[in-house]
Amino acid sequence: MQFTQVLLATLLAVPSALAAPSNEKSMMASSPQWTIQNMKRVCAADDSSCTWTFGIYPGSGDATACKLVVTGDHASQANGGPVNCGDYTVTSGWSGQFGAGNGFTTLAVVNNVSRQIAYPAYNDKQVESGNVVKPDQSYPPYALP
Repeated sequence: MQFTQVLLATLLAVPSALAAPSNEKSMMASSPQWTIQNMKRVCAADDSSCTWTFGIYPGSGDATACKLVVTGDHASQANGGPVNCGDYTVTSGWSGQFGAGNGFTTLAVVNNVSRQIAYPAYNDKQVESGNVVKPDQSYPPYALP
């Protein structure tokens, strides 16, 4: 009897909870994904600097060439930027949170005109030895508040 009453009360409460309006706002931009073209990282033999070169293609028009130079001890594992590339500002951050051999770099690519941001990310294996990342990778832009 108690189980039946609890079940009935639960079933009656569910529709009102599901129908409640949301106070959330999606920050997804309505524009196409951005493609990072020909991503390449070349580091000095002593790891004192790494140069990232790539193009930012926003889905139409021309790609914007970008060059980000990161310097410091263990530059391949250092944060970089900001650097301005046309309408974009780019920064980078490295993480080793998944353990040895699983490091990755995430870029923050901000379009200062449209006020959108994308977060391209590359693991260390993808960019080691100066290899160009293929295929190109695409990322959704988000609206900045």
